[in-house]
Amino acid sequence: MDNWTVIISFTYSYEAHLAKAKLESEEFEVILRDELNAQVCEAGANAVGGVKLCVRESDVIRAIHSLKEGGYIQEPVENELAILKRVGQFSSKIPLIGQFSPELVLMILLALIIILIFIPLAIMYMS
Repeated sequence: MDNWTVIISFTYSYEAHLAKAKLESEEFEVILRDELNAQVCEAGANAVGGVKLCVRESDVIRAIHSLKEGGYIQEPVENELAILKRVGQFSSKIPLIGQFSPELVLMILLALIIILIFIPLAIMYMS
């Protein structure tokens, strides 16, 4: 007899039911675990790891592939924007700033540029 394996978990039970329906339409056997926790209290669902979608151990690879095709499982994006890579390389050499993510460093730099441009313009406009 096959064991059941958790392949994905959801915060909301309706998300789990949509994924379950997708897999059942492709003739997978599917069960949901901890569904009542999500229906009663969302915080309770998160405390136990969400609503877990389980399939038979022998179907795991095919089910994951099916959920990826359906958009329920997203592949991590490996290609960062070139500007973020450059900002990360540059900022890693700067003390204090190097500890922040490239996205945050870029936002800080843009904010500083805007401040340095608009404050003098505002002062010139007011005088």
